[in-house]
Amino acid sequence: MPDKRAIEKARRIIPKGGECDKISDIFKALGDPNRLKVVKALTAGELCSSDVAQIMEMENSTVSHQLKYLRNSGIISSRKEGKYIYYKVENECVKKLFALVEKHLLQCE
Repeated sequence: MPDKRAIEKARRIIPKGGECDKISDIFKALGDPNRLKVVKALTAGELCSSDVAQIMEMENSTVSHQLKYLRNSGIISSRKEGKYIYYKVENECVKKLFALVEKHLLQCE
């Protein structure tokens, strides 16, 4: 017999409207290992794109594409200073998400 209370509770916690799409977009952006590494590097502080390229050992053009994707998803933000563009994690929630996933991995070992 179906548990109507459990079913209703589950229905209430499922995000409504476009919220699921937004959540999915964030996970898609973080689902690429290179983008994940870029974001993790940016949790240490603001970096220009050439610094990120050096850290990642990738071409500037490849890194720029990844940074644009992450910026468009709202995970990172950018500012221009002279000829350089600096990137940073948009808010503390991203850092908390990484910490939560890392904690989960430690508990699963």
